[in-house]
Parts: sequence; C-alpha cells; structure tokens
Amino acid sequence: MNTEETRATLTIALMAAFADGLKDERERTAVKRVAEALGPEAGFDLPGLYREVLLARPDLAQVAASLSSPESRQLAYEMAVGICDADGVQGPAEKEFLQRLAAVLGLDRATAAATSEAAEAVAAAGFG
Repeated sequence: MNTEETRATLTIALMAAFADGLKDERERTAVKRVAEALGPEAGFDLPGLYREVLLARPDLAQVAASLSSPESRQLAYEMAVGICDADGVQGPAEKEFLQRLAAVLGLDRATAAATSEAAEAVAAAGFG
C-alpha cells in the first residue's frame, strides 16, 4: 500500500469508529491497532487525522477513491468491519455505514455481507 492508500484506510477506520455517534475506548483501541498494522513508518499524525475526520467530515466516496486495488478496498472494508464490531455487535448506524462503504468501494454485495456477518457472529459470541 502506498501512503495515500494507507491514509484512506485509516480515515475509513476512523469514520467507522464514529459511525454510531458514540465514543468507545474499544473502538479507539481497534483504530490504533489498524494504524500499527498498516505500518508506523507511514508517520501519520493519528490525533490530527482524528480531528480531520471529526471536524471536516470527509466524503466517503472521495476517500474510497484513493484505494486503487481490489485488495486495498477489501482490506479497508474488513478493517472498518472490525472497528464497528470492536464494541460489540453492529448497531443500525454502523450497518448502514458498512453498506454505504461496500457500495462506494465497489465490493460484491454478497461478499461484503458475508464478511460483516462473520464478524458479527464473532462479536456476538464475545470474541470481538
């Protein structure tokens, strides 16, 4: 992943964390894990990116457009699902966000639903 794709994936992860309108420490922790997994060498100012997402409210479609490969789009979606499930099962606002995200990423609807449902099952079992 290049720097632009990494930034887009982190932005989408943050948007997922804020999708339900709640501030949950488990989601923040999950976002930090995503940032670490994407590579600390990318050098992003995570607090600055938080502010940008909260204040500027970036357009989901514009952010998603930075993801050029099917693999980077799938990764961003899976990261967002993980963030939404970090505090338990997805609420209605999170489900709606993930559906919009899958659509703007151009993901196969059935594949996206299966990914989300598998993560839901894990979260509902208390492993998320």
